[in-house]
Amino acid sequence: MSEKMTPMRIAVAGGTGVVGRHVVEVATERGHEVVLLARSVGVDLTTGVGLEERLAGVDAVVDVTSVPTQDRAASEAFFGGVTRRLLAAERAAEVGHHVALSIVGIDDVPSGYYAGKRLQERVLAEGEQPWSVLRATQFHEFAEQVLHFVRLGPADLRRRGHQHDQA
Repeated sequence: MSEKMTPMRIAVAGGTGVVGRHVVEVATERGHEVVLLARSVGVDLTTGVGLEERLAGVDAVVDVTSVPTQDRAASEAFFGGVTRRLLAAERAAEVGHHVALSIVGIDDVPSGYYAGKRLQERVLAEGEQPWSVLRATQFHEFAEQVLHFVRLGPADLRRRGHQHDQA
């Protein structure tokens, strides 16, 4: 860790997921204390169960949660609800900053998932909690994720079986 950087206590919402596990790894390598916000540690971000207790003493929250849907209503319910619950719990715990991961180019794309991400950004912008949004380009995993919700006529492109990493 740089001499100028002070270790922080960072909560990672979705810290066991595709992106979250990398955030946790890098933050830990840089000397920060990481607090997972995930079902595996008793936190349900869709209901708020276990959230306030985990945020005690946290300096910042990094939200890298996701939901596997292209349905607009489901995506907005998830991202809107999770973001509102996080912000309310952050205010109660006096968390200093909220960082959310979003996606480059979502403004003009009529995707249901993107509608949820746009709502997430609006909820942050309209709130009182200090916040930042990092809009990143799509991840390599996105191609595989698309296969889980794409059908071409009678052809089902979803993978069957298991994939193994190969070097």
